[in-house]
Amino acid sequence: MLLGCLYAIGETPTLWGIPLGEYAQRRAQLGQMLESDQIAILASESGPPTRTRFRQESNFMYLTGLEAMNSVLVVLPADSPLGSDAVLFLPRQSRVSRLFEGPLPEPNEQTRRESGIADIRERSELREFLAEALRHHPRVAVNRPARAVLTDAIREANPEAQVSSVEGFLARVRVVKSPAELEILRKAVHASIAGHRALAARLAPGVYEYELEGVAQEAFRRHGSEREGYPMIIGSGPNACILHYNANKRRVGANELVLVDIGAEYSYYTADLTRTYPSSGRFTPRQRELYIAVLDALKYAEREAKPGVTLRQLHQKVVAFFRNHKLRAKDENGEMQTLDRFFVHGLSHMLGMDVHDLDTNEPLRPGMVFTIEPGLYIPAEGIGIRIEDNSVVTETGVENLSRALPREPGEVERMVRGARRR
Repeated sequence: MLLGCLYAIGETPTLWGIPLGEYAQRRAQLGQMLESDQIAILASESGPPTRTRFRQESNFMYLTGLEAMNSVLVVLPADSPLGSDAVLFLPRQSRVSRLFEGPLPEPNEQTRRESGIADIRERSELREFLAEALRHHPRVAVNRPARAVLTDAIREANPEAQVSSVEGFLARVRVVKSPAELEILRKAVHASIAGHRALAARLAPGVYEYELEGVAQEAFRRHGSEREGYPMIIGSGPNACILHYNANKRRVGANELVLVDIGAEYSYYTADLTRTYPSSGRFTPRQRELYIAVLDALKYAEREAKPGVTLRQLHQKVVAFFRNHKLRAKDENGEMQTLDRFFVHGLSHMLGMDVHDLDTNEPLRPGMVFTIEPGLYIPAEGIGIRIEDNSVVTETGVENLSRALPREPGEVERMVRGARRR
């Protein structure tokens, strides 16, 4: 966990595939956004809960690249009289800590060299530093862990300090992905596609949802993913109509739809891909016509997505698409409704270090990465369908990063039936 990854001699120094210079640029951008009386304080995660693998808080990781525990990063405005643009406070690691957690970053020359952060101090010096810093910078922007563990220290340093969230600043930096970030996201998508393919090959009536979850997880790991980006949603039959279902314990029945929403995380960036599979290898006529309606809505949104368009505008276009569609379905009261009645969630969200990544709610521009995920959920028929791809905005439109995962109904059927012929 020390510094994420190593780099070969002669290569550009990186952490988690991101050049050290890019981390420095991110910290500088945050400092430039701060006004002269502001300061940003970001705490790391303190440690993993029992039986949970450690994952660094995304904003701290974005600015440092370090899987450090119990640490604090302070970013100062460009004109700060304190003489630093960023200060990292790291604890000294005890012998017991090394036995339990292995080596972690410490305040020493090695960490300075390998992280690219010049001003690294011992964690014990933080309170004294805050007493001086908050005299000059009484407005404090914090991340979630800092709000939880440093509020008392901030009030002690300056009882008049005004504390707010740092996420508004970082959303403006994180929303457009760099070439290095896009390369990592492509790897996350690649691992996610492998998970979908493995799951589809295992799918058959009688299989439990958790078995499908297991084969997807194994495929993720084989392709370099450290963890899932979010709890897997594998909903068969009626469970496909539960948007955030993740119990994954039902036995799959014959001629059902199985909605699979999974995403591999790769070097702290996650994909988010959904397909809906016919459990017996073929869609019924009704399943197929509804599936095609969802797929056509996705393709329509892809054509409409371009720089200058907002995600809200895209959503409204797809709502209108479903409202004007020739197909109908009955609601829970048995009344016939247009299809927009059964599209009950947002069409898109930003994607990156978090599955619902920080969003500035501004029009699309090149480098933004987002999902397109229309769906129809008809409990009266036991049908839930969602198709979701991940796209990056280009100068003229969007590039579908997950286009290698089949989505045409015939191709999806062949994915499920293919393994049964071998």
